[in-house]
Amino acid sequence: MQALSPAFSQLLSQLLYSQPELRPSVLKALKVMVDSNVSLSLTDAISPDSAAQNVAFLRTQAESWLAVFFNVFGSVGRDGRGMVGDVIAAWTAIAGERVCPLMLNFFKLLLMIL
Repeated sequence: MQALSPAFSQLLSQLLYSQPELRPSVLKALKVMVDSNVSLSLTDAISPDSAAQNVAFLRTQAESWLAVFFNVFGSVGRDGRGMVGDVIAAWTAIAGERVCPLMLNFFKLLLMIL
């Protein structure tokens, strides 16, 4: 997961905020990255340890990414919220116990407000 450096993460975040036409591709890539590593950690396609390490690394990034996704969710129209919600669900699934309750409560509150 060396490719997901802080500089690259910042670039992706800025694309999500400033380039709405690229948003679907970036969101899909971020979701696939999580989903594929979770799936690979359960199979023998690559070393399950390597995939588990990737998931553990992504977990350390989850809080920051979830903040970005919630900001994007609040700024898109109803038609774009489903895709953002799917990415939030994928990252929340790996976020861990410390982040999940807080983020889920925030997400529920945001849905009620919007």
